[in-house]
Amino acid sequence: MIFRQCSAGDVGRVWSIINDAKRLMQADGRSQWTDEYPSLGRIEADVRSGDAYVLCADDGTAAAYAYITAAPEPVYAALRGRWLASGAYVVVHRLAVAEAHRGEGLARRMLLMAEDVCRRKGAVSIKVDTNYDNAAMLHLLASFGYSRCGTVSYGPRGERIAFEKIV
Repeated sequence: MIFRQCSAGDVGRVWSIINDAKRLMQADGRSQWTDEYPSLGRIEADVRSGDAYVLCADDGTAAAYAYITAAPEPVYAALRGRWLASGAYVVVHRLAVAEAHRGEGLARRMLLMAEDVCRRKGAVSIKVDTNYDNAAMLHLLASFGYSRCGTVSYGPRGERIAFEKIV
């Protein structure tokens, strides 16, 4: 597997991965991702920022996606709880795996790659938030040693459980 930054040419494939994840969430009755979020415009902005990444299968096709950025997440400043660290951090958002590649451990690999990005950027921790009903992500974060730090609010999109891991 190859981990690399997304390019504009990846947007169509990434959008397909995002839609796979949306369908799965909605079929499972989960409410974190909706028809409106994440939007194609959001994914395009992720890619333009230079902070969008893919894991590619052996044939070179993007199989997993994540937005991994050192840009501060504004809602994290209003955490109801307590972060582990106060230094620079990396945020992981919009982690998704293509339907054809589920069960191959790609979400785990993506979190390992996020740790590498964190170190390269000189950050001390990774922060992530997820919905209370996203059992797969909650399990993944726990298995990687992330600590539950509190909750954050995205307004109309709802509250999320916030996690952090010192890297």
